[in-house]
Amino acid sequence: MTDRVLPMSNSAKLGMLFAVSVAIALGGTHFHVLGAMVKPLGDAYGWSRGDIAFALTISSFINPFTNIVVGILADKYPVRKIALPGIFAFALGTAALGLVNENIWSWYLAYTLFTIAGSGISSVLFTKLVVEHFSKRRGLALATSLAGAGILVSTIPHIVLALEGVAGVRGVYPLIGAFSFLLLIIPCWLFLPEHSPIIAKEASTKGPSRDWQEVIGSLVLWKMVFAFFLIASCVGTFIVHLQPMLADAGLSRSEAASVALFVGPAMIVGRLGTGFLYDMLPTRLVTAIAFALPALACLWLLLLPMDFTTAAALAVLIGLGMGSEVDALAYLSSRYFGTRRYGLIFGILISVYGFAIGIASWLVGIAFDAIGNYDAVLLSLVCGVIVAIILMLSLGAPPKIEEVEVAS
Repeated sequence: MTDRVLPMSNSAKLGMLFAVSVAIALGGTHFHVLGAMVKPLGDAYGWSRGDIAFALTISSFINPFTNIVVGILADKYPVRKIALPGIFAFALGTAALGLVNENIWSWYLAYTLFTIAGSGISSVLFTKLVVEHFSKRRGLALATSLAGAGILVSTIPHIVLALEGVAGVRGVYPLIGAFSFLLLIIPCWLFLPEHSPIIAKEASTKGPSRDWQEVIGSLVLWKMVFAFFLIASCVGTFIVHLQPMLADAGLSRSEAASVALFVGPAMIVGRLGTGFLYDMLPTRLVTAIAFALPALACLWLLLLPMDFTTAAALAVLIGLGMGSEVDALAYLSSRYFGTRRYGLIFGILISVYGFAIGIASWLVGIAFDAIGNYDAVLLSLVCGVIVAIILMLSLGAPPKIEEVEVAS
């Protein structure tokens, strides 16, 4: 019989939350690093911007497989046993991106290996820790763990510029890999718990309370899948196309770049605010509000004249939406399916979310090339968000799932 795992103390939870926040922030930096590296890589190797960015498309096709595998492993083994070797793999995969040469296929191969290696510190793992050890304040705990990524949105371009000045284009990724390893291994070694209370409970009973095949066949899951696909399509459009949208509206390139600085802080506020509201208000109400934010941003672009002040306010709204959606994804995974199969559920939903971002941003670019403006796209996205809200409201109140949760 497996020994009972005692609840963590408050100080241990704070240490774990710090380690989780660092890991999620650093694990998600590659999108922003690549954005900052597009011009230096193009200048160094003669690659087009589209060719460089295609690495993210490759990554978006691989991530669904890696996220689901990692999610299943997280449901079977303590996160610490997966994350510590995963940190080594992530650091090595990041460093290997600096070994590419003028052949664009070396870039694609390196990014494929990096995507697989980086799955060892997936947010699937670390949000699993939060939902295992926080119950009453789970929404705020999840929001806190996810908020660190918002800081990096604004700081990564300056970090990349400084590293390039020290080590050149080839040295940026190896230095990021080395610094990431040091920043990750110390807090994770010190603060990640050695045992999982959920896995320990399962080991001491006849079997899990919910078979994973039953979860995959759940109508609730598929409603979430379609809803988050639609929301992510809207978010992905803004991630890639906000700058050209603002330029089309009459802002200069420097003004558009300055507007982007408002997105990161707003993401942090959006995540913390959404997490706080999830602990205070009905789940469906908070989700509907969070989902409505990208649609409001689309209407803003369609209906209001754009100057710097208006664009800055729009960037804040978009940032709030970006922060709220991932928070909603993590919270709903735990509330509707519990913690026993959280890794699998979150792995599926975050894969759908990332895949939709990659596909939508590409399709929106094609639509713009064909039509010459974004109006039809924005109207379509508003309709998609309305459908997503209806799907979420149709879920009903979160069920009371029989599971073990550590009191917070």
